[in-house]
Amino acid sequence: MAVGAQVPNSALTSFTSLIIKSFGFGTLGTQYLQIPGGAVQFLSLLGGGIICSKFPNIRCPTMIVANLICISGAAMLVGLPADIKWGRLVAIWLCYFQGLGFSMSLTMISSNVAGYTKKQLTGAILFTGYCVGNIVGPQTFKSSEKDFHSAYIAMLVGYSIKLACVVILYIYMYSVNKKRDREAAAAGTLSDEEERAAIEQGMHDVTELDNKGFRYAL
Repeated sequence: MAVGAQVPNSALTSFTSLIIKSFGFGTLGTQYLQIPGGAVQFLSLLGGGIICSKFPNIRCPTMIVANLICISGAAMLVGLPADIKWGRLVAIWLCYFQGLGFSMSLTMISSNVAGYTKKQLTGAILFTGYCVGNIVGPQTFKSSEKDFHSAYIAMLVGYSIKLACVVILYIYMYSVNKKRDREAAAAGTLSDEEERAAIEQGMHDVTELDNKGFRYAL
């Protein structure tokens, strides 16, 4: 998931100026036209943070919506003709929703991975994927292509892979939560007793797989 997310990230962080200039805008206009993209990223992070703090178990759906918007933007870059430069510019701005999805993925690790060693390992794997994605991304920009079509396809594939991973992860965590709820109800365990037992196991550095009182934050 991290690799899929960061392949497009390298395009937006390192090649935005070249991409916008390839649409047919001048050098000065290219700099100005990057401002709305930053505004989209800021507002999406702010709005997503407010929504996720107000409503429980909405982080995965927020990530899914953000990724769908990014996929729409990347698909527009791939499919729109070169002469529709304003449409392609809007497509780039839509891709800035990727910051929301990535920030939510970081909170998923802190909330849904238990056990000190496992949490450190998961963070290291995520960071490795982050680095690999940012190494692979620039390689998709070919000097032989004036419109960077291969890079846009790579962005679309990366966003699609990330979306698939988020959906699979959401289904898995939701099903585990429901299964543990049924098991607790069948055992007649009171919610307060289960919560105390889960907290005690957490203090003993038990992972979320072994701690049956653990519930994933969705």
